[in-house]
Amino acid sequence: MTEMAISGYLGWFFLLLISYPFALVVINIVYYEPVRKKATFWFNIICLLLAAFLLVMHMNIEIIYGKELLDAWYSANPDE
Repeated sequence: MTEMAISGYLGWFFLLLISYPFALVVINIVYYEPVRKKATFWFNIICLLLAAFLLVMHMNIEIIYGKELLDAWYSANPDE
């Protein structure tokens, strides 16, 4: 069987998507009003930049789907 076409960057991106709302709730519970707006703002900026970085890095990975099938077909049909 061929391995799944997933990268570590995509795994971290999914982890960020799952943990983001929980971390945002924790920030809003922990901090009081004067600090809450600033902490929430910077947390959102950091998460946005991290998500963009992870997506760009994942999209730069070259994945060839069905490479084993293509290699088997080309070895059986060398003239094409």
